[in-house]
Amino acid sequence: MELTFGTAQVFTSTRLKKYPVLANIFKSTFGYSNIGNYARFTVFRKLVNSIELPESGSVLDLGTGYGEYALSLAEALPKAKLHALDIDKQRINTVKSAIDRLGINNISTYNSSVEATDLEQLDFIFTIDVFEHILPEEMPFSTCYDKLKPGGYFLVKIPNKDQKTILPEQLFEDHHEWLEDEHIGQIYDLEGLKARFKSHGFKIIHASYSDGWLSRFGWEAAYLGKKAGLLGQLITLPFAKGLIHLDRIVHQNKWGNAIQVIGQKPQS
Repeated sequence: MELTFGTAQVFTSTRLKKYPVLANIFKSTFGYSNIGNYARFTVFRKLVNSIELPESGSVLDLGTGYGEYALSLAEALPKAKLHALDIDKQRINTVKSAIDRLGINNISTYNSSVEATDLEQLDFIFTIDVFEHILPEEMPFSTCYDKLKPGGYFLVKIPNKDQKTILPEQLFEDHHEWLEDEHIGQIYDLEGLKARFKSHGFKIIHASYSDGWLSRFGWEAAYLGKKAGLLGQLITLPFAKGLIHLDRIVHQNKWGNAIQVIGQKPQS
């Protein structure tokens, strides 16, 4: 399955929406500009292609944000039914606008918790860097298990509990302060996340690390480049993307700043 990413950024980015002509030029020249989301997608694309998704299946993007993963899957699987859910009303409204602008007709949106929906018999539920923003007791593992059909898959990608940096940490103090406030659920290492899956009845079919040293250096360079202004962002963006792709080739599954697990609901 061929997945593309970032086609909707010109409709979802507050900055790019202000300058549509320049936004399209920027997109055609530099591609997707949020390096964190770009790195996540390179992992997501590989993971999705490792499982068997029916072409006409039912898929939930849990914590969709600006809908980029749901939009990507909707375009790759036009016969599938995508469900994009987020508790942030403004983001869901932005997703709805992007869906309309792109002419996509196989995505439904939800501004609610997953527990409040009538979704059931889903083939695949995924959540990409969302659960770290949720208290552990509020992470809806059990609800997702119940809403999957037998044989359905659940993917969780989150930051590793233990993070490593390359450049001096004081360069990222403002980011670390944001993390302390926002990442209330960043409590799992890979073994801990696998154990959480198993405690809810899932069979583990995949568990891995991602975002090793090269990817981390790419993120750090892009972060500092963006802080330096537009020129800094333009200079560091291609360099950072190159490091991320190289990391995906050479990284060994022994450690990483991100972890991801895919569980499967047993057939019986």
